[in-house]
Amino acid sequence: MTENFNIYFQNLCDNLKIKKSKFVLGLSGGIDSMALLHLIKNFIKLNKNLKIEVYPVIIDHGLRLNSADEAKAVLDVAVNLEFNPIIKKINIKKPSGNIQNWARKERRRILCDIAFDLSANLLLGHHSDDQAETIFMRSIKNSGIDGLVGMQEKIIWNGVLIIRPLIFFNKAQITRYVEENNIIFFQDSSNSMFKFERVKVRKTLRDISLTSWHSISEDLIKFSFLNKQLLKKINEVFNKWGENNILIDNRGAIRVDFKKLKYLFENSNLFTISVLGKIIKTVGGKEFSPKKNKTLNCLNVIFGSSFKNTNLGNVNISLKNKYLFFIRENRNINFKLEIIKNKTYIFDGRFILMSKHSGNLIKSNFRDIEYVNTVSPFTEYEDDIKNTIPFMSTLEGITIRPYFSKVETKSENIVNCKYNSFDLCFINRLLI
Repeated sequence: MTENFNIYFQNLCDNLKIKKSKFVLGLSGGIDSMALLHLIKNFIKLNKNLKIEVYPVIIDHGLRLNSADEAKAVLDVAVNLEFNPIIKKINIKKPSGNIQNWARKERRRILCDIAFDLSANLLLGHHSDDQAETIFMRSIKNSGIDGLVGMQEKIIWNGVLIIRPLIFFNKAQITRYVEENNIIFFQDSSNSMFKFERVKVRKTLRDISLTSWHSISEDLIKFSFLNKQLLKKINEVFNKWGENNILIDNRGAIRVDFKKLKYLFENSNLFTISVLGKIIKTVGGKEFSPKKNKTLNCLNVIFGSSFKNTNLGNVNISLKNKYLFFIRENRNINFKLEIIKNKTYIFDGRFILMSKHSGNLIKSNFRDIEYVNTVSPFTEYEDDIKNTIPFMSTLEGITIRPYFSKVETKSENIVNCKYNSFDLCFINRLLI
């Protein structure tokens, strides 16, 4: 496994044009992340010329009585391997239900925030068995093609390139590597609790494999690959269609030709669901597109006989002058963000925010400051758009307005936008 991993990681560094040498490694202490830690250590030892910096980050959710002691033990292992790990404790209130999903999201949020601050890539220890479980769970929930692709080997999320170096290795290979190298790891007791969905799915797949479908995990991986190929073709068609029928405003609004979208819907509601989902995800600053059934219901409303406006995923949708306009709703937007100069932020999941001044974000006061050319396709929605855009109050008490641009999520240098005094760089999630 070591040799294959080294070849993989060398190709990753060479061929993906990763210019950063910094990596944050999500270190849970479990068998997968501890194996990844040792594999990375071995790779660095053999490739000193690359000057790779790896920062293991241990997240203490505080869900178990011994979580702090375990986090410290994991830290000690990483220190002994000559890394500089840190422990981040989650101190916010825990939810009453769906605790594993909450923990997963909080863990990723913290890891991505740290990676973003360091201008680093993020390494996660998911493997092919995790992928099979994910595909199975999503299939029984009737996920669309996007969801049935499963976890991607690499993906940019909120300005961070997330890489899963073990995604092509299975659990048996990892276990064998750990046993052969006497690697210390820590068991999470929740991994055997059947009240959690993933634990139940893991047992279900194991039972199916032992009784009636021996290759179910391998076939689910193949299914994921086929969906990925299909999605690639769909995205190629979508990008061509979008160039002619979708107009993007750098301030986070989108306009779509109503008749062209309706024609698309009449010929392929599945493709139209994908189109609308990407638009809602982009304008609403969401991680994922809305669920397929909600998107289909929204499309049926839009193409109903008396449609004027509706909303989905924190996005207002309205019909005006033969066009559909998609505008971010003025709610659930956190304007109270303290800004440190020359540091990069994500604002509202929609913009990369950069400033040469320190200060605080404030709601835009468009009555006092006019900053948009009133002759634009979005003229009638100017007030709605401005209400979702922050201004900045500097430490000197000066109010400044942002400059606007946009960047595509497929760009690996998404956090390296050139900027002026105070910039909002709209993240275009339409092109994939």
